[in-house]
Order: sequence, then C-alpha cells, then structure tokens
Amino acid sequence: MPSLGRTKLAKTIFIFDRYAVVIEANKGIGFEICRQLASQEITVVLNARDERRGLDSFHKLKGTDALSSDLLFHQLDVAEPSSVASIAEFIKARFGRLDILVNNAGVGGSIVDSEAFKKAVVSFLCKLKLAKIEFAIGFKIAFFF
Repeated sequence: MPSLGRTKLAKTIFIFDRYAVVIEANKGIGFEICRQLASQEITVVLNARDERRGLDSFHKLKGTDALSSDLLFHQLDVAEPSSVASIAEFIKARFGRLDILVNNAGVGGSIVDSEAFKKAVVSFLCKLKLAKIEFAIGFKIAFFF
C-alpha cells in the first residue's frame, strides 16, 4: 500500500508597513503610545502643537535603541484648519494611507454653554467624516460650518 505522507504547506506571511499618527504625543499618554507603537515596528508620526516640545520628545524617542521603526515629527494644531490640511497632505504624500490614528488632543477649562459644546462636537464629527471620505476618494469636498 502506498504511503500517504503528509504534505507540508508553506505558510504565506504578508508583511506590510503600518503607519500611525499620534496627536499631542509630546508627553504623558501620547508619548507612551508613540513608544509602544514604534516598538512594534510601526512607522509613527509624533504630533505636537508646540513644535519645540514636539521635537524634544521626538529626539528623546529617536534616541531609544529598542525602537526599530521609523519615527517622524510633524507639527499639528488641531484647532487650525491649515495645520490639519498640512498633516493630511503629508500623510497622503508620504504613505498613501493611514492605519492608526490616536487623537490624544484635549481641551481644558470649563464648559459654560452645553448647547454650544454639543454643536461644536457635531460640527467636528461631520468634518471628520468628510475628511475620511475626502481621503478615500482623493479629492476635496467643499463644506462650510
């Protein structure tokens, strides 16, 4: 009787680059998220509103021997539309896509008018959805809020 030996199947491993953006990553949780992502061989773009502080954090992380991935810095002020547009263009030109987005930006102070806050949140979420669509289709949609 012929032998029914096992056939070894080679595993196909798909290795691809992954890209992450961490907003307000110059200290605290954002900084640690950058460190953790970079340690997983993910290309990380560290963002900070204050360029000097952001670059200081960038150089601190870049000096870590354990990080084998690419680490980049891009200044970003989420309250400035031109700054948001700048990083969107940077990501699109450099990577063509974004796999991970960590929004660590916060707002301090007290909220006096809850209705105004709700409207601001809705406006922000609408803009975020439109930005996602724009990125996917590759061109800008005009919108006014």
